[in-house]
Amino acid sequence: MLHRWLVGLLIGAALLVGLRGIAKDVQFDSALLRQAFDAGAGWEESVPPEVVEARALLSRHGDPSVPVALAPGLWEDPLVRERLWDGLYPRRVHWADKGLMLWRTPGPQQPDCTEIARSERIVLVDCH
Repeated sequence: MLHRWLVGLLIGAALLVGLRGIAKDVQFDSALLRQAFDAGAGWEESVPPEVVEARALLSRHGDPSVPVALAPGLWEDPLVRERLWDGLYPRRVHWADKGLMLWRTPGPQQPDCTEIARSERIVLVDCH
């Protein structure tokens, strides 16, 4: 019984020494390993920039329980529409011609729309 325990201990020690050597060879960085388990890691790089900007605008302005409409330019682009739908969750996204809306820049040219916030590619407006 003691021999089995010693053999197990020796195998475990050899495994740890081997893994330590591999970690040194590949320049192991624990901060990078922690990022691999972060749910949001790489999100901004994996979605269109309109989604990142829309999410930032809506996080600073507006009630999350109020649905947001996508203007025709955003609604007609299937990739951006799907990514906005996913990226803005749990906020409800729909198509409408009034209410809280996201437009591509330069924004709506309608007199009944009030600009709330603007980024490089997206304009958040309230249309009556």
